[in-house]
Amino acid sequence: MKRNLFFIVIVFLIALPLGTALAEPDFTPGKWEVTTETEMVGVPGMPGMIPPVTHTQCLTKGELVPQSGEGSKECKMSDIKEDGDTVSWKMTCSGNHGLMEGTGTVTYKGDTMTGGMNMVIKDAGMQIRNKISGKRIGACD
Repeated sequence: MKRNLFFIVIVFLIALPLGTALAEPDFTPGKWEVTTETEMVGVPGMPGMIPPVTHTQCLTKGELVPQSGEGSKECKMSDIKEDGDTVSWKMTCSGNHGLMEGTGTVTYKGDTMTGGMNMVIKDAGMQIRNKISGKRIGACD
């Protein structure tokens, strides 16, 4: 009896971390309305807060990182990780504004998300802080 109980406990302890690692975020695929609030830091004469921007995006279990349609053309995502309900990533962008690098995270709760992204424009020494929020609004087109 003790041997069987010992075996069950060992199997449970081995399987517990595996089950946690395989758990997917609490996320509902579909069309999402994503709002980004941006704050520019380190540029004299430039307003700190920029008006919020809202766009829609189809998010799937394979594509959990919210992106603007314009930025995704010149930005490369890397190191995308899922940890429970939180998705994190690194991003590098190039374009007219110079090289930008940053990191972001969003946490899903079913039909809503919250998070942020911090970027640095290397040549300008400027920081960009983004607050991200979103909600599922229906099925993808």
